[in-house]
Amino acid sequence: MSEKTITSQPHFESTSLPSPVQAQGRGKASRSASTWRPRILLGTIFLLATVVNFGPALSGRFSNSNSEHSPFGNAGSKQGFQEDENWVVEKYGLEELKKYATCPEQPKAIYPNLTWELNDEERKKSVELYAQAVRIPTESFDDNGEPKADPRWAPFYDFQTWLKDSFPLAHEKAKVEYINTLGILATFEGSDPSLKPLLLMSHYDVVPAPSDTFDRWTHPPFSGYNDGKYIWGRGASDDKTLLVAQWEAITHLLESGFQPRRTLILSHGFDEEEVFARRGQGHIAPFLEERYGKDGLLMVIDEGGGTDNFYGTPFALPGMGEKGYMDIVISVGTAGGHSSVPPVHSGIGIMSQLVTALENNPFPTKLTPASPYLTALQCAASHAASFPRKYSRFLKTEGPTSYPHLAKSLSSTSLARKALLGTTTAVDVVNGGVKVNALPELVTAKVNFRIDFSESIASTQHHIAKLAEKVAEDNGLLFSGFEGREKEELGGRYVHVELLGEALEPAPRTPAEGGVWDLFAGTVKGAIPGPDGKDIIVSPYASTGNTDCKMYYNLTKNVYRFMGSQAGSGGGAHTVDEKASIEGHYQILRWVHAIIQTADAYTGEE
Repeated sequence: MSEKTITSQPHFESTSLPSPVQAQGRGKASRSASTWRPRILLGTIFLLATVVNFGPALSGRFSNSNSEHSPFGNAGSKQGFQEDENWVVEKYGLEELKKYATCPEQPKAIYPNLTWELNDEERKKSVELYAQAVRIPTESFDDNGEPKADPRWAPFYDFQTWLKDSFPLAHEKAKVEYINTLGILATFEGSDPSLKPLLLMSHYDVVPAPSDTFDRWTHPPFSGYNDGKYIWGRGASDDKTLLVAQWEAITHLLESGFQPRRTLILSHGFDEEEVFARRGQGHIAPFLEERYGKDGLLMVIDEGGGTDNFYGTPFALPGMGEKGYMDIVISVGTAGGHSSVPPVHSGIGIMSQLVTALENNPFPTKLTPASPYLTALQCAASHAASFPRKYSRFLKTEGPTSYPHLAKSLSSTSLARKALLGTTTAVDVVNGGVKVNALPELVTAKVNFRIDFSESIASTQHHIAKLAEKVAEDNGLLFSGFEGREKEELGGRYVHVELLGEALEPAPRTPAEGGVWDLFAGTVKGAIPGPDGKDIIVSPYASTGNTDCKMYYNLTKNVYRFMGSQAGSGGGAHTVDEKASIEGHYQILRWVHAIIQTADAYTGEE
């Protein structure tokens, strides 16, 4: 039974049961006894019934057990998520967890040999190239066919032509390969083949802009409109600004006489915005692994974080870990029939129970050292001007494997923060029924989960299956959860749960120590100084979403999700009125221009 239901039950100390009346005389006492004795008997029976039916739940609710480890405040409920802190320790090791719970040392700023202060003509050309890229409608759809078969890919060929025409010198110097037709791989060979390559990523597909939303856009979605402050249009923020900056940066360096010592690779996928995203970087990454071998790259830098005023102090917050990802399909099969003779619960009613079970029994709010978000909070406690004292107190008094009170306090501040503090559940699509006078025979729901850094695909599936099996049992239906059984094997009455596409485990943590970290963080400090000219703080951060870099974990442990733009410099990604600031584009350009040079000059550990 959910906590919501339990809350409505009487408390043990309820005054609703009458107390005995003191005797005033024999006759009066006799009359009182005849009144209150049966009522005490009824009250006793009621209390016994309450204990029998709700005892375990109530004992969990009113005990001193840590509710963070039982998200329903119900430690005895068989519906509760089974927390296991030992699993986190076994996965990472206690010493590694302690390291993750510490702010990394801040390296010295590293400056490139050549800085690029764009003149007026260069700034104008840069922003026009950016706008031109946005004007090409490279929309990717979840149901796209193969590149050579589906005509909706036609704009992608136009983009490839535009890229070649816009950056002729870079195309002349690079070895440009088209992987699976539309994946773009540009390799600028270095003079020293013993050095591991630097790989810079971005994608050129964009989320579709439905025509029925066009009237809601301030400027048309593929206009690339320049209002002097922003470029407007689909892909302006996510993430054609980064792709254009990468080609601008290498072009300027080549024009300035730059000859790479370390190989530089630009890699662009074309289906990052698709749910299953396997045809772009899903082909490019294995291709590169075959060419360079496992751990064959120095580091990978993809779209992601930027700079921000983090608790009153300028920070750079690269994503150095991603939550896991899993989609499922829940199917409810029932007998159907005429709606004039309905069952107690139709298939839609049973699906509503499943949805309610998932949403009312969330995964626990938690914060462990497995999450880079904890590392960022430790850095804020050490360096930020206005970090709340109560958060600092929790950081000192909790841990080393879990910070439940800090997690609870943070989760109440915003949905964005809450999403960083545990596995999330989002019921996104429900379908069922074909006619108003016919009972549905099949009802389906698609649900998305973003798996916490300290959890796994297996623990997530276990929780889902436990909840769904209980609903199936209550409604007399067969149950199959993640077993690979076909629905046809279950007859016509069932609850069936299966994966939709491939699930992803939480990403490996990017190291925040060693030569490559010093190179990355030092270059950030050198390329993007704080507003007062002082070095900004560079801290690991967590990403709730997933980018194409998920394909590259075999090629390097040094994966950074960092564009370099200022937080708030863009907006509307995946929705109407997407835009990004022109100044933000210039900052991304300066960052990419710098990291190409500093990585090329790097002589540390490979």
